[in-house]
Amino acid sequence: MSIFRLFEGLDLCAPGDAASLMRACAGLAPDAEVLDAGCGRGADLPALLSLVPRGRVTAVDLSEAFIAHVRAHFPMVRAEVADMLDPPAGRYDLIWSGGAIYGPGIGPALRAWAPCLAAGGRVVFTDLVLRRPQVSPEVAAFFAEDGVALRDEAGLGAEIAAAGWRRTDGFWLPDTAWAAYYLPVEARLDALQDDPEMAEVVASFRREIALWRRHGGEYGYLLAVAVPQ
Repeated sequence: MSIFRLFEGLDLCAPGDAASLMRACAGLAPDAEVLDAGCGRGADLPALLSLVPRGRVTAVDLSEAFIAHVRAHFPMVRAEVADMLDPPAGRYDLIWSGGAIYGPGIGPALRAWAPCLAAGGRVVFTDLVLRRPQVSPEVAAFFAEDGVALRDEAGLGAEIAAAGWRRTDGFWLPDTAWAAYYLPVEARLDALQDDPEMAEVVASFRREIALWRRHGGEYGYLLAVAVPQ
């Protein structure tokens, strides 16, 4: 698929920040079991591995290319091509999902992961959230075309509660997490500019990055920590 070609050679497949991940996931036992749900090319694996030096990290993604990359660069990780809602059997102390939960949605994901979570375990994820009640028409139109249902922080909390879970912590990823994602993507777009097979993807991402530059203060990635009720 064209979208996977876009990320060849890149680390981040979504805005990310290792310091924020480690802050939210602090306190894990060194031998804990961790699932990276929707791992992409494995950008978050170094931080996760550092948190559980005697534990095990399992990474799943639907992309065979991404999992092949993870297997080649992180041989200590159990990496599987799998639906993030149907991960390899285990009882995970932490389920982490960086920028991937938007696919299935928060409710379906939390309900699917509940039986996989060890006693006292937690789910930590990032998702797109409005920073203010009203946004510009350009922002609303862009995400509506992409089928993204926009909501604010309270709305995200309501989704967590409706799934029978409770949010215990949460904070915004810093602006640098967006720049760390978009600037390398932008350079990759330049390299693919003349490839007709990539024209649609290139145009879409250029529009997305331009939106962020004009209106990035209206939305952000919220990192949320949730536990079953």
